[in-house]
Amino acid sequence: MAELTSQERLQPSLLDRLTDNEPRNRKEAVEARVLSRQQLRAAVLRDLSWLFNATRPEPEPESRQKDELARWRGMEEARRSVVNFGLPAFAGETLSSLDLGAIEEGVRDAIATFEPRIDPKTLAVEVQTDARNHHNTLRLIIRGHMWNQPVPL
Repeated sequence: MAELTSQERLQPSLLDRLTDNEPRNRKEAVEARVLSRQQLRAAVLRDLSWLFNATRPEPEPESRQKDELARWRGMEEARRSVVNFGLPAFAGETLSSLDLGAIEEGVRDAIATFEPRIDPKTLAVEVQTDARNHHNTLRLIIRGHMWNQPVPL
């Protein structure tokens, strides 16, 4: 790894710091404790893919599961905890039956809640569909500024 300045030496996430990728080595290499901007971006993209591939248990507000909805409304701390990690369930839905604005808002809320390295003030999510594509697909355009703390000296 090329020598990084103190502002370029970024601290990995807590999960990455706790994960031992080389358990046989007793001493951790400096490269394992420091991230470059490119490595930070790759780590954020990896963690976003985990978020997008998880289904949260909380039902959508339009859901027919009224009892379950009422239970979740009374548990604000659980709604914002890892218990509710993921996106709403879209499986089994057709694209025409989905509210694209609600998808944008749900994705934005999930990122703002579970990805602290993206500044929520700069976060924008846009859903795009392709009228020529008849395969129930949509594209998410996500924009936001990443931030991180430099490694302590």
